[in-house]
Amino acid sequence: MNTVLLRQLLQQRHNYYRALLVIEVLVLISLSTLQRAPQLLGVAYLVISGVGVLLDSPLLPQHRLESYVGNLSPRWRHRLSRVLVRRQLMVVGWLSCLVMEVLWQGALMLSPALAVQLSAPHLVVWVLLLLFLLWSLVNALAEEPVFNGSVLMGAAAGYLLVGFAGGVVLNSLLVLDPAAFALPVLPSALPAGIAHAPTVLGAAFGCLTTLGTPVLKLDHVAVQTAAVAIAAVGQLYIAILIAGVLSKPRQLAELRKAQLRRSASAVTRSPRRVQRRRLS
Repeated sequence: MNTVLLRQLLQQRHNYYRALLVIEVLVLISLSTLQRAPQLLGVAYLVISGVGVLLDSPLLPQHRLESYVGNLSPRWRHRLSRVLVRRQLMVVGWLSCLVMEVLWQGALMLSPALAVQLSAPHLVVWVLLLLFLLWSLVNALAEEPVFNGSVLMGAAAGYLLVGFAGGVVLNSLLVLDPAAFALPVLPSALPAGIAHAPTVLGAAFGCLTTLGTPVLKLDHVAVQTAAVAIAAVGQLYIAILIAGVLSKPRQLAELRKAQLRRSASAVTRSPRRVQRRRLS
């Protein structure tokens, strides 16, 4: 039963890696199109953060893991309970971001002063959800038994997730301090927080890849701090990922040696037990 559950969890995890990466790449490719309808970028953020919610939904029969609880050992029961709690937290966080995104964009259109007040909670809710997704993704990658194509796609999806989190940060800063950005005046009736959202997202990926961007005025402390934080998190992610990939074969080799030692010790003990039974 443990083997079946482990195989099912790994399959769900790998499906999540692939789906998340595909959607992130599609959003980045369509940034130029989103500049014509920037309101849809909020929907794109909800889709990206909702991939795990959809793929882990208990509405899908293959994801109903509660039936395994009664047939598992205490160790596996605790591990499965952690998976179920993580899914519940993800759903709660996603629903909170959905409500906050609707309120924030509505305030931008109807009451800019209210939108400024909502920018801080909007930023906190989104950053908490995206960091939770990133942390869960990193832990999942660390638990992978082997490094294969699915794990590589998950690692790439996590790196892009850092850029999208940076886009949320810069977009909120755009509403709080528009003077910190060098953005052109667009012939649009939309507020700057919505109209320039795709451009700001591109600037976040410029910071992530350390290429820089002319959109940000780095003489403003808040924007400079955000740009440095995005670049630092991205570089740390790559460093930690490379260290994990390089150490994975060594860990597997040590695990195999330990298994061989246990099997060899079991073989050497069995003749002694047989001999003692014969003497008795």
